[in-house]
Formats: sequence, structure tokens, C-alpha cells
Amino acid sequence: MKKFLFILSIFLFVSCSKDDDSTVKGCTDPQAVNYNINAIESDNSCQYSIVGDWVVVSYKLSNGTDIMASYSYILYQIYSNNTFYQEAADLDDNIIISLNGTYNISSNNTQITFDNGTDPFLATIVSIDSENVKLTGNINSLTATLELERI
Repeated sequence: MKKFLFILSIFLFVSCSKDDDSTVKGCTDPQAVNYNINAIESDNSCQYSIVGDWVVVSYKLSNGTDIMASYSYILYQIYSNNTFYQEAADLDDNIIISLNGTYNISSNNTQITFDNGTDPFLATIVSIDSENVKLTGNINSLTATLELERI
């Protein structure tokens, strides 16, 4: 009888133990384009779209120049048809840049090229999430770092 109870207790312990292999891993951020509603644990695979309205919150050159010191705002509207609109206003809120262009994202989603027809800008996507994008690129042999927030 003792043997039977011992075997029964082992069976109950094994059958009631949690199976960690059944945890569904995936993207748990509902704002991501690859959100997995069944995921319980994040596997850091979330991917985000550049499409939307963005305001530049930081724009600095490697020589220390703060480009935003000359603007009250710089806005990007990025559309799903690979076009964009850029607008910028001086410190008196006069719109001094208003242009349209196209953009292309590299096949591995690490670079984006903005082309307004005269002055293309190739940038590396350093980081992106549902609310922020950080880009770096070269302007006149200087490295530019831009941080954008979704509006």
C-alpha cells in the first residue's frame, strides 16, 4: 500500500508540474505590426512601422551643432505609398521648408532613404518602436543624429 501511495504521489506531482515549453513567445506589443495576441512572453521580435506623423525632437551633428536651435519644429508625414511630406518652421513659426518626396527602406529594414528630388538623405535606423525613431546619416561629411517622436 505504501508503494502505491508513493507512486501515486509521484504521478500527481509530475502531472501537475508546469510545462515551461508551452509558454507562447512572440511580440507582446499591440502597437507592433507583428503583434501576436497569443504571446504571453516577449521574445523581442516586435517590428514597427515608420508610416505616420513624426516630429523631430533632436537633430545634432557630430561637430556639436544643434540643428533644432534654428527651427521651432520639423515635421515628417510618412505615407504607406512610399511618399513623405516634410515641413519646418523657423523660430518665428514661419514655414521655411515644405516639400514632398519619396522614401525607400532597405530589404533588411536597417536603412531608409528620403529623396526630395534634389538632396537624398540615406539614414541608418538605429532604433524604432511605436513612439520613437532614432536615425543616423551623413550630411556634408558630418554624422547627423535625429530623434523623432510620433505625434
